Amino acid sequence: MGKLQCVLVPLLAMLLAVHTLGSFAEGKKLRVLALHGYNGNGAWMCDSFRSWDPALLQLAEFTCLTAPFQDKYTKNAYSWMIFDSDRSRSKIDQSLAYVLDFMRKTGPYDGVLGFSLGGVMAGLLTGVQAKKMVILGRRSGDLPRLRFTIVDQGGYVPGLLEEVFSPPLKTKSFHIIGNYDPNHRGGENFLSKWQNPTVAYVNMPHAYLTSQYMNDNLKWSLEYFLKNV
Repeated sequence: MGKLQCVLVPLLAMLLAVHTLGSFAEGKKLRVLALHGYNGNGAWMCDSFRSWDPALLQLAEFTCLTAPFQDKYTKNAYSWMIFDSDRSRSKIDQSLAYVLDFMRKTGPYDGVLGFSLGGVMAGLLTGVQAKKMVILGRRSGDLPRLRFTIVDQGGYVPGLLEEVFSPPLKTKSFHIIGNYDPNHRGGENFLSKWQNPTVAYVNMPHAYLTSQYMNDNLKWSLEYFLKNV
């Protein structure tokens, strides 16, 4: 993998990066690590969950983590990946190490949900853990195994850690593909990297999933998935 420089994340920055949204019901809920999209943050993503049907929020609580790389020009905007001209993996490794550190400190998590670029990250994280890879000195294999992955309009990036998807991942997965999302082909190409993926097509653009776009079929499908992981 080559020698890469580690990113040190100050404790205060880590604390500020985390937002948690729990459900309204008592009892044990699934713990889900949520990864936002490009130039977003954890608070914005957790806001999107607040409009979800209470039946779903009774099943899971979401911990929304803000990515480590701040945009130079946009306030409160962060990203998981910054590609160099040669499509260097270094920033990907740093982000994965950052997430693994966070999981070790705050886990265990039952599953991971990612939107857009966060969906790419969710898939990579699942694959890295399935392969028990070591990323910048962080061991992924000794963390409690993620039981499921939800990819919300996230896709497959050719040439990016392709080895983690061979063979296709056995982890249970739920894929939300927007019919009006200009990047929906990437989401469809991602399906081949998973064994027996559950797929839901929704009439929505490339946006966080809120009640505005969640029809009954999607709600029932997602509820059934969360109850059976």
